[in-house]
Amino acid sequence: PIRLSSPAALHFPPSERNSLSPVNPPAMDDISSRYEIPRTAEFLRGRAYTRVALQFPDELLKDAPAVARALRAELGGGAKLFVMADTAYNSCCVDEVGASNIDAQCVVHYGHSCMSPTSNLPAFFVFGKAPLDISLCCRSLLDCSRESSKPVLVLCGLEYAHALDDLKRATMELCKSDCQNSEIHYAEVLCSEMSPSSSSTAEEQCSQSNGSTHNDGLPADNDDLATLVNNCCNVEGSTRKYNLGGLTWRVSTDEKMDDYLLYWIGQDNSAFANIALTFNKCDIVRYDTAANQFSRDVSHLMKILRRRYYLVEKAKDANIVGILVGTLGVGMYIVTFNIENSYANVR
Repeated sequence: PIRLSSPAALHFPPSERNSLSPVNPPAMDDISSRYEIPRTAEFLRGRAYTRVALQFPDELLKDAPAVARALRAELGGGAKLFVMADTAYNSCCVDEVGASNIDAQCVVHYGHSCMSPTSNLPAFFVFGKAPLDISLCCRSLLDCSRESSKPVLVLCGLEYAHALDDLKRATMELCKSDCQNSEIHYAEVLCSEMSPSSSSTAEEQCSQSNGSTHNDGLPADNDDLATLVNNCCNVEGSTRKYNLGGLTWRVSTDEKMDDYLLYWIGQDNSAFANIALTFNKCDIVRYDTAANQFSRDVSHLMKILRRRYYLVEKAKDANIVGILVGTLGVGMYIVTFNIENSYANVR
């Protein structure tokens, strides 16, 4: 079998860690802020959930006992909390299979998420709050904008989304003081809550809009990744709305993504690879939050892209193609299968 986008195919080391997770255990006050305990408790109380699954990726699992204690104390009893760690597929997906084994009414998902729609259970996302030096990041962003003739689109790892508003304000103030006129756009977090009803609505929208998105200036017949880009964007009036990796942003229908410089804030991880491989024709800059400097080197990702192209060509030579669908762990699989099947019939 050929897997075009498996975690292993990205060749990231097993020790890859989210910058949300420090070396030393955080204090209880830091736990409350970092894992958004009050906001989570408010969500659970407001919906009267009594059985809640807490899903942690491996790199955050060491904080799970402290998070569970803090959340239980904030709720004041009345709800049973269950910690899940061994996920059914990948830690970025909501593990509805594991949650169903404990009859959970809701899943609280911690860390990075791909925001795949849920089938049966509501989900609440806590991305965390990784530290970001606003001043240095702002300077770096304006330097890139000054050096490029293209407008800048700021994207980030979800753990840095909490700092985007502060970054916007700092950038605007610095532009005024430097008399610099920079065109900078910012992506937003797609959502922090998800329910099966909203997932089905998104499924309907995806199905209805699918036919129109393939005529939005992306040459599907000439670009092997055009299908992937089309599937993550919808045309709404005079704008094209993109949803990818938990982020959403809009671009005018008169423009293409190639017209933008992509400025990524975060680590060189699978989330960044997803953006870089999808929009591989764009100029991309990554701001390293640990070193507080930007880098334009994405050559290692281009190797993965070439491998993907090779596998696509190999799959084209096949007379019979089998598709393995994880129907238990994610919603919208029927619509996705129908779309893939229609492509196969056309080609």
